[in-house]
Amino acid sequence: MTGPPTPPPSSATEIEDAARTTLPPVAPTVESAAAPVPAQPATEQQQPPITSQPTQKSAYELLFPSIVELARSGSIQDLIEVAERGDLSADQDKNPARLLLVAPLVLAYLIVDELYAATRSDSIRATLITFLSPSARHVLTRLPDTLATQPLVQGLFNLLASVCERKYTNIYSRAEQLHQFVSGPSFSGELLGPILAGMVTAFVDAFRKKTFNLLARAYTSIPLPLAQTYLGWTAEQVVNVAVPAGWEFHETRFILTPPQQSSSSSRSVDSAPSSLLALNLVVDTVANLES
Repeated sequence: MTGPPTPPPSSATEIEDAARTTLPPVAPTVESAAAPVPAQPATEQQQPPITSQPTQKSAYELLFPSIVELARSGSIQDLIEVAERGDLSADQDKNPARLLLVAPLVLAYLIVDELYAATRSDSIRATLITFLSPSARHVLTRLPDTLATQPLVQGLFNLLASVCERKYTNIYSRAEQLHQFVSGPSFSGELLGPILAGMVTAFVDAFRKKTFNLLARAYTSIPLPLAQTYLGWTAEQVVNVAVPAGWEFHETRFILTPPQQSSSSSRSVDSAPSSLLALNLVVDTVANLES
């Protein structure tokens, strides 16, 4: 059953109420329709951790710990064998790490040459000339130009040249220069520097002792200044070594006379350098050299 029709609104209030209930919903504006829906934060893709690949060591770097151990123990002949085998396989290799073997090898040859080199006696003073093995020179001349021009190699070349020519003053001064270079802050070889410094000291020690023994055989007497030139020592240092070894020192004439005994033990100092038994890596004796 249908009820009576609803009377139309008559008052202003009823008209407004009727309009609110009968108007259709408002359509969204263009701006509101175009507004993007906020995107959900994307999940970051997991990256594998970045790790630096370890640099592969060269054959020279792998052999260097053995060189260090042999140098510290004074096993110079063994050091020569190890370093020679490692460097002979280089075949003009220009890798700067090659100097890790070459530099100790050259100094090792110099040390061995001074300990065991033969002497000749064409005349009295000719006994001061020794046959230097060409091995040390050969090691340097087989280096490529890019390595031969390095300051370390040039220092070794200069020292070797002075030894070959028996320019005594230059030997001691160049040995000191080389020692200072490998001991200085500008030298990049953190481990190589101390080893080379110790080997330079061992060479100077061996060279001095051999020269001292040769002087005893070459001279019946020698002026103190000349002995200083041969030994690279101050006058006081020469006297302090010669007198305990049996030499006489004439203070008024400044003349040294070697002992006349035929016993080699009384005419010479020990031919085996003590520093060769266990190389000191920090040695101060070179600083006392006098040119």
